[in-house]
Amino acid sequence: MTKTIPFDKLKDKGNDLFELVIVTARRARQINALRLAKYPMPSVNDYQEETFEETPPEEIDEPDWDNVERPTTQAIQEMLAGKINYRYARKEEEKPEGLNLDIPE
Repeated sequence: MTKTIPFDKLKDKGNDLFELVIVTARRARQINALRLAKYPMPSVNDYQEETFEETPPEEIDEPDWDNVERPTTQAIQEMLAGKINYRYARKEEEKPEGLNLDIPE
């Protein structure tokens, strides 16, 4: 069953909805990058080469990807729960150039 995300509650988290969407998208990219670092995608050459090893390759315990929450959904849930703090990165007396995310662990 599909679970509905309450997007109207995002308005309570900040004044600018566009800003919240950008912060949430950046957090989703972080989550995706962390997942790829933990479970790297196999390259095509890994399965094409024939190797003769005495021990079998180590099995990586990967999660069931069909049941794992999507990075965007997880980022929105974190934003709604108040787990994401963001601030503008400022140089001396200049306009803001980007957002920095502070995710408490």
